[in-house]
Amino acid sequence: MFKTTIFRSVICLGLILVMQQNCFAQQKTKEELKAEREVLKSEMKSKDSEDRKAKFEKLIEPKTSGIASVDDLAASSTKMLLATKEMNVLIPEMYKRTVGESVDGIEDVTVKKPSFDELATLGLNIANQIKTIGEASASLTGIASDIKSAGMMQIPKGTKSLNFSKDVLSLLLPELSLNLKVINNLIATLKSSNNY
Repeated sequence: MFKTTIFRSVICLGLILVMQQNCFAQQKTKEELKAEREVLKSEMKSKDSEDRKAKFEKLIEPKTSGIASVDDLAASSTKMLLATKEMNVLIPEMYKRTVGESVDGIEDVTVKKPSFDELATLGLNIANQIKTIGEASASLTGIASDIKSAGMMQIPKGTKSLNFSKDVLSLLLPELSLNLKVINNLIATLKSSNNY
């Protein structure tokens, strides 16, 4: 229970800091925003990020275990995983449309800039995903006890399913946090150019 409380506090603090970063980002100069984008680009292309994305592709939703709480968490984890994969395709596209170049530095000024609403909606979706991860992580302790009280035939399937969910949650949180930082920078960039 104590572990759950700490995790919830960390998630809430993380959300507050990320949202504060958005407020402060609006006050940054174009040069500061560009420097921040360079750091974010290197994070997006880093080995850690590439490793996470490779692990995403290897994760396969396990078969149902017959333990309702475990199966619900696995189904929810799968939905979050798929949504994050979609966001990982969308974020570089939004970056290119806002900045006029791809994450790899290839210029493309022919694309239509995204609207403020498009970026804000995407940012809100990412923040909601982070909140859902926090809630799912908080339920892990109760789910582990559900597995222990299950029948002998359900325990191996339940454990495999729980491990899948833990893997998904541990991979998604840093990925979504990075995506939210990128979106916050893009929103501030769009506002600084008065083009929204």
